[in-house]
This record gives sequence, C-alpha cells and structure tokens, in this order.
Amino acid sequence: MNHFTEKPVKSGFIMMAIPIILSLFTQQLHLLVSTIIVGRYLGVDELAAVGNATSIIAVFLIISGGLEMGCEVILGKYMGKKQYDKIISYIYGILIFSIITAVVLIALAVLSRYQLFEWMNIDSALWNLTSDYMMIYCLSFIFIFIFDISRAVLISMGDAKTTFIVILFSSFFNIGLSLLFINVLHWGISGAALATLFTQMVGMTITLVMVQKRLKKLSVQKESVQFKSFNVHELISVSCPLMVQQGVATVSALLLQVFINPYGSEVISGYIAVTKVITLIIIVFIGFGQTLSVFTATNAGAGNIERVWEGYRFCLQAVLTYSIFIITINYFFADQIMALFIDIELYPAAAAFGETYIKCSFFMLLLYGLKSTNESLLRGYAKMKSFLFSNLSDLFIRVAMTALLIPIFDLNSFWIAYTLGIIISLTISSILLRRTQMSTSMYRGA
Repeated sequence: MNHFTEKPVKSGFIMMAIPIILSLFTQQLHLLVSTIIVGRYLGVDELAAVGNATSIIAVFLIISGGLEMGCEVILGKYMGKKQYDKIISYIYGILIFSIITAVVLIALAVLSRYQLFEWMNIDSALWNLTSDYMMIYCLSFIFIFIFDISRAVLISMGDAKTTFIVILFSSFFNIGLSLLFINVLHWGISGAALATLFTQMVGMTITLVMVQKRLKKLSVQKESVQFKSFNVHELISVSCPLMVQQGVATVSALLLQVFINPYGSEVISGYIAVTKVITLIIIVFIGFGQTLSVFTATNAGAGNIERVWEGYRFCLQAVLTYSIFIITINYFFADQIMALFIDIELYPAAAAFGETYIKCSFFMLLLYGLKSTNESLLRGYAKMKSFLFSNLSDLFIRVAMTALLIPIFDLNSFWIAYTLGIIISLTISSILLRRTQMSTSMYRGA
C-alpha cells in the first residue's frame, strides 16, 4: 500500500514523516556528537578547523542535495502515475551522473582548498588542521552521492523506514569509530575525517542493496526499461533550482562564517556549537517539509488534489505544536545546552554568545517552521521559481542584514538578521502559495 495516496491523510503522512524525521535527526545527532567529541577531546582549534572545513565541503555537496530532492519529486510523481519503467530509467541515469559528478568535485575541492581558506579569512594557524580534515573527507563524495540518491528512491517508493534504520546504524558506527580513532589511536582531526569516510562507505553499500531489492518487486518488463527515456531536461528543471537554493544557502553560511572568523577561535567555536543546535532543532521542520513535498508530488500525480491541501493543513498544525514546545526548552535550558559543547567556565565568551543566540531564537524558529511548510508545498508542486524566490529572499536578506548590523549590534546581529530574513520570506511564500492554490495547472513552473 502506498502510504501517500491510499491511507487516510493523517496516518499516511505520519507513517512517512516519522521515519524521515528520525533519519534526519539521527544524522544530525551523530554529527552533533562528533562535534562534541572533537571539541571536548581535541580542543577549540580543531573544532574551528572542522567547522571551516565542513562549511567548504557543503559547497561541493550542493549538487548531491539538489539531485536527491529533485529525484524525490520526480519519482514521487511517477509513483503516483504508476509509471514504474520510467522510475527505473531515472534511477540508472541519475546514478551514473552522480558518480561522474562526484569524481569531478573531489578534484576541484582538493585543488582549490588553499584559495578557499584565504578567501574565507581563515587564520593561517588553522590551515594545516583544516586541510588535513578536508582532504580525507572529500574522498567520501562518491559514497555520499550514491547514498543520497538511493535514499531518495526509497522515500519516493514509500519506504522511509529502511533509510532510518541504515542511518541509525551508520550513526552509531560513526560515533564508535570517532572515539576509537581520536581517543584510542590518537589520530587527531584526521581520525574524525576517517570515521566519516568509512561510515559513508558502509551506509552507501547497505542502502544500495535495499534499493535493488525494492526495484525487483516492481512489475516491470526488462525490455520496457530504456536508458534513453531518462529525461535529463526534466531532472535539471526540477533539480537545478534546488541546487541553486542549496548553493546560495551554503555560500550564505560561508559568508556568515567569514563574518564570525575575525572574533577568534573561542567565539567561532560558540557559533559552530549554536548552529549545530539550531540545525538539530529545525530537523523536524525539514522532515515534515520533505514528507509534504513527496506527498504533494505523489498525490498531484495521482490527481488527488484535495489530499494535497489536507496534508498541508495537517503539516502546519504539527509544525506549530513542535515550535511552541522547542521554544520553551531553548529558553530555559540554553546554558545547559552550550555546556554540552564547550567548557563554559574555560571559554566564557563562547558560552555567552551561544546562550544569547539560543534564547533569542524563539521567534525565528516559529516563523521558520511556517516558511518551510509553505516552500515544501511549492516544491512538491514543482513550482520551482516560486520556491526559489521565497527561499533565496531569506538567504540574501540574512547575509546583507548581518553585514549591515554588525557595526551596530555586534554579535547580536547574527540572530537579528536571521529573524528579519525569515519574516520577509514567510510573507513572500504565503503570497505565492495562495496563487498556487488558486491555480489549476500542475507541474508547471510558477
């Protein structure tokens, strides 16, 4: 049974959303734990180096993220139409493209790393540490690409449970390897990168095997599967806006990192810690949004338009409930949260910055949940221009306002600018969503 099209909306939505949220949460949690391990057992210089390196690496992984989300929308549509031969053709085509792209990106990342360090205004004392981490991590690009595509395939086929199990196993595996390489073998920051490399390899292998098993269950004649039916234009038309969005988001994060770097390793480590916390919090928004996008694509493909909007309304209710809960936790336990990452007595400047950011993020988080829900529905309808316009307005305003407000509000400018960007983006997405609701066309760029 397809949970998206056949089950009651609420139960079908929840059955898909929970594994997706748990997968994303587990993925970020193990990154969080890995960050804690680096900060606690290696020091603030190593933590700052990991933060700088991962910000750069994220730039090179935007294509993987765009392809994954584009794959979910396209395959979800064909699942709704039950065009299984096209699904298999897309999977083969996108996997080949992903492998070639990953190899190219590895070469680019390795060759350009020092130029990027200089551009980001990274302290020269951190260059060697950052390079050591980045050189090893980049080798995992191939595994990351294949894993992301495989995960998108499973989700579009209504199987989010498998991805959660794989990610859960991989997370524990990564934490174990990090402790082994850092605490036992004393491989330092290279050990942290190697743990990630081996984890991505294992996760990719398991997920790819599960995809093959799922494809065998589809009633498709081999002769009906033709590689030439792989529509590159359709893939690009959906994935490219998502890549642009992720690219701008990543570059925005890089620019914000540039703004924070002059404050020194202590404040940098506090900033990295708080961004990890915020990322972990919004995982629920992202998970519900990802579910809503695939839910929308599948039901729109099947002609079940009323189910689309029923799913949207339910998603809004869930997001609002979660927002109120998490805002309360943030406000009263900000100091305890920061203490997980750093010694607050040894590094008071980092702790003070992080605690203030977390406490003042209440309004920002509430609005982010609403904005994310609106944009997810636009993405599911393949209204990519509308989605892109809404999302990019937030990112551009956030960076611009941070640059303008730093001379006035100093470190407080980071959360103030974040909030202002979301307010404007939420307004834009609400207007565009209203237009989409009034439209009768499906899968046409807004």
